[in-house]
Amino acid sequence: MPQRKPRRIRRHYKKYWICYFVLGVIALAIGLPILFLVIFPAIAQRLVDDADLPIHAAMIMDPSDNTLTYSMTASLKVPKPFTVRIEPTVLELYRPETKQHRIPYIKVELPALKLHGNATVKVEGQQATILDKDQFTQFLAYAVYNDDFEMAAYGKTTAYLGKLKAHITLDKTIKLKGLNMLNGFSIDNAQVVLPPKKDGTNLVANLTLPNASLVTFELGNVTLNLKVGDLILGNATIMNTMLKPGNNSVYARGIIDIKTGLQNVEPIINAEAQALRRGNIAVSASGNSTIYNGTHIDYLEKVLNNLTITTEMPITDILVDSLGGLLGDFSGGLSSLLSGLNTTNPLNLLGG
Repeated sequence: MPQRKPRRIRRHYKKYWICYFVLGVIALAIGLPILFLVIFPAIAQRLVDDADLPIHAAMIMDPSDNTLTYSMTASLKVPKPFTVRIEPTVLELYRPETKQHRIPYIKVELPALKLHGNATVKVEGQQATILDKDQFTQFLAYAVYNDDFEMAAYGKTTAYLGKLKAHITLDKTIKLKGLNMLNGFSIDNAQVVLPPKKDGTNLVANLTLPNASLVTFELGNVTLNLKVGDLILGNATIMNTMLKPGNNSVYARGIIDIKTGLQNVEPIINAEAQALRRGNIAVSASGNSTIYNGTHIDYLEKVLNNLTITTEMPITDILVDSLGGLLGDFSGGLSSLLSGLNTTNPLNLLGG
């Protein structure tokens, strides 16, 4: 009896094989389009949605009134067995706050890519037009003033996995380290210049400008207001400023309005009281102007002019550096003398 069942099955298939063949063709005719048009694109889109897009470095260079040069290095992980080709893509960069009604501030063109494993994605020296200056200014301000900031990117492209093709949408929000209001700003040394230079320079200093982000900013000639409390005493200019990730040592030339200082001795002393007790002088700096290739870059000025950074410097260091500029090698002996007298706090000289 058991042997008869396989025979019946064989006879059945021999008799109706044409029916099964037709059914198979119909199944393929229905299933393959579903695979190509629905299932694979859905899988490809899901892979894109789930994939991280970490940015490792970026540069904003050569700023003008309505353009900039943009570079970026990022990575995109593709499951190892697969190699994915992506057609050239235009990415719109926008603030996540406008996600519901995207307002792009610049567009970046990605070249055709062939991705396998942990692939590198690069954009090098691409000039981009600023599409919405207000949005771009808000983006820069958030990046400069905060510990972290977000950048959103949107674009559509076509991806290929072998012969399979899928239209995909890239809509990513990427979290990056911000500049944290240049926290860690310091005056490493400062020297009063007497007599003043022909251009009025009567103060020179070496500053440290920290950049906690991974973005390099080319700023041009940056002029800062120098303040004690709310009183502007002068300005300092840093030429050809390039703010790279990490600590940036820069040279500044300043003009101090001595007349204004003498006219405001009492409010200056009141503002400096706490710093003076520590033997220091406190100095604040805020943006005044940002000029690149002779042009005011207004979106950079709006960001920097609303930023105030403050630091303290020992008064004895200023005295030693200033006298060193006047007396040359004698300043080394003066520095040793001041150290020996324990004058870290100048009030010690007065018995305070």
